[in-house]
Amino acid sequence: MRRVTVRFGVVLAFILLIAYSGFATYRWMEADGKNKSMMSYAVSLADVPLWELAEASSMVEYLIRHNATDELLNERISTYSLHARTLSYSSAMLHALTKDEKYQIFRTAMKNLEGFFITVKNRPNGKEVLESNLDVLKWIGEVLKEKRISDLTFKEAEKILELSGILKT
Repeated sequence: MRRVTVRFGVVLAFILLIAYSGFATYRWMEADGKNKSMMSYAVSLADVPLWELAEASSMVEYLIRHNATDELLNERISTYSLHARTLSYSSAMLHALTKDEKYQIFRTAMKNLEGFFITVKNRPNGKEVLESNLDVLKWIGEVLKEKRISDLTFKEAEKILELSGILKT
């Protein structure tokens, strides 16, 4: 009788272990699916702002050369600051999901860029400040050109951080 009870206990423990393993695997797969979905969303969220910021120097140069009004220039600068903020948020999401340090570095660079654009917009001589920083904006654009945020390398993120630190207001 005692043997039957022990066997029953072992079988029951084994069944419970299998059930728990199945449940844990299901929860892990569900969480993994959510992480992949969130990563996909964060990468997609960054696509347009990356493209816009990669082309920002060309647009700014065009507007300056063609004597655009301050209102038009400020509108573009506001848009670029919002794009930098969006990239900062997207980078924060990707860093939280992947723990990849390149996203934290890129986030800091985008915060610097956002601050630069906000400062330029609020300066009475914003056009001159933009013109004096045009080369740096072109270099940033070259690094960002035709990339998704997930394609950025650690070195490229560091380069953008370095360049964003060179911007003078």
